[in-house]
Amino acid sequence: MPSRRFNLVWAGQSVSLLGDQVTLIALPLLATGYAAASTFDVGVLGMCLRLPFLLIGLPAGVWVTRSGLLRSMISSDIARGIATGLLTAAALAGLARLPLLIAAAGVVGTGTVFFQVAYQSLVPELVPDEGRWHTANARLTLSESVALLLGPALGGVIVGVLAPAGALAVDAGTYTLSVLTLTFAARRGGPRVGTATAGVATGAAGGPRRSLRAQVLDGIAYVARTPVLNALMWTGAAYNLGSAMFDSMLVVFAVHVLHLTPLRLGIAVAAGGAGFPVSSMLSGRISRRLGAGPALILAAIPSVGGIVVASMATGPWGEWLLAAGILLVGLGQGCFAVIASTLRQFASAPAMRARATAVHRFVSWGALPVGSLAAGVIGQAFGIRVAVITAGLTAATCFWPLLASPLRAIHRESMELGGG
Repeated sequence: MPSRRFNLVWAGQSVSLLGDQVTLIALPLLATGYAAASTFDVGVLGMCLRLPFLLIGLPAGVWVTRSGLLRSMISSDIARGIATGLLTAAALAGLARLPLLIAAAGVVGTGTVFFQVAYQSLVPELVPDEGRWHTANARLTLSESVALLLGPALGGVIVGVLAPAGALAVDAGTYTLSVLTLTFAARRGGPRVGTATAGVATGAAGGPRRSLRAQVLDGIAYVARTPVLNALMWTGAAYNLGSAMFDSMLVVFAVHVLHLTPLRLGIAVAAGGAGFPVSSMLSGRISRRLGAGPALILAAIPSVGGIVVASMATGPWGEWLLAAGILLVGLGQGCFAVIASTLRQFASAPAMRARATAVHRFVSWGALPVGSLAAGVIGQAFGIRVAVITAGLTAATCFWPLLASPLRAIHRESMELGGG
């Protein structure tokens, strides 16, 4: 079984992700309800949440390894908690304006970069038994699925009862709880993951510390020459481009096109999100039965198809089609995320793991702000539904790097995958 320290980190990650999902519902509603934001403005706001992955994604891997994985996660949640707390106060005081929302989104996005890079690299350091890595990754992914399941519903209920400011206050509280659990986990552990003194944490191998630029370039070269890492990165980038377009338009699509209340939107998203935990828990069985590579291809089909189904939501069945589309997306993403995370960890040398994760996040998550901005432009020019349909077509391009790479031939997650 994973260690007690892993369980503490798991708890911290779980509450932090729950807060993220609440904010994704509350922030666009705060923008449209309090700051008179247009469809384009909502796209810009979504872009600002994700732009830090493009701006600081590469050096984040080096900074995280120098500072320590747990320390980076703690600092990230402190910054995000302060930003959402100040935004809550501004909303309650009637001072929530679009520039303030954009600034807060930038801070939250920056914190998310460091948090994601750190926790995506953490499992091998907290779970020495390689045979338990898939189980540990499944638990982390299960937290994401529970957040997808409960976060939108919680956000919808709170927005409906207490307005968007109440939802942001809940978000600030989840970051505070996350800081407490992660701090306790760091104190229980040694320097291996809590500080920057160990080789795994610093990326050093006993020699002098190299420059930031040199370490970043090392990470890029390492991913480029490791076929599995390279293929996973470009598959993620292609899919995330379309997924970000869909996510950015989801709230305005549901409220202004399907005419759902925030509460009904939250329930629809939560009902659809039930697919994520189901597939994440079944991912190990699916991978063993089909092979890791074929399982990734199978998982990509509903991940893309769900966005297409949701884009077709209309009329009296619109709410159900939206939920069905999100259900399909969750069924695909839950399985894909667990298998892909485990493959990346096996494919990366320990000293390169955080930097490889940062490069992966820079490219794959760097597509997110581009997708958000593109959705805002398309939605403003051609309509919200056209933007959502375009999102599904864009996400479908992920099949090219997935099918044209060594991924489709991989049958065991723990096989030797590293590059030269």
